[in-house]
Amino acid sequence: MNNVELLMSMYPELTYKYETEMPDRQKGLYIDNVVYLNPHQSLKEMTDTVAEEIGHYLTTVGDIIAQDTNEKRKQEQKARDVGVTLVVAPQDFIDCYKERFKCIWECADFLGITKKTLENAIAIYSKMYEFGLEYKNYKIFFRPNGTVSVIEWFK
Repeated sequence: MNNVELLMSMYPELTYKYETEMPDRQKGLYIDNVVYLNPHQSLKEMTDTVAEEIGHYLTTVGDIIAQDTNEKRKQEQKARDVGVTLVVAPQDFIDCYKERFKCIWECADFLGITKKTLENAIAIYSKMYEFGLEYKNYKIFFRPNGTVSVIEWFK
């Protein structure tokens, strides 16, 4: 099961429709429990899009298509942030550490997401865990400059 199918299976109450007439610049749209998807995307881009639209399902109230108020822009950003955390979990950083990846593109490729999504995840986690995150037997440091450090301790 690929990342898109996994995300869709996590939210079976939503209907997912591929809309071939969707404008190229628009990757997805969420309306009333239906996620419309532009099929002209790579698998990595589709993963990002499905995650963001699920983020809208979980967080958005009302019609925010016209980004004409601060409240609508905040809701858009919140949906994106939630979507990113759906596809990039703390365990993913540990897995990349165990694989000994040094470059962000290696991690993104390994996780099946775009580099931009991984960069956004690091930025979000750096705000959430300013002093690092203790997870299992690891301490993960997310820095605002886009770097991540993983320290493993042994018991």
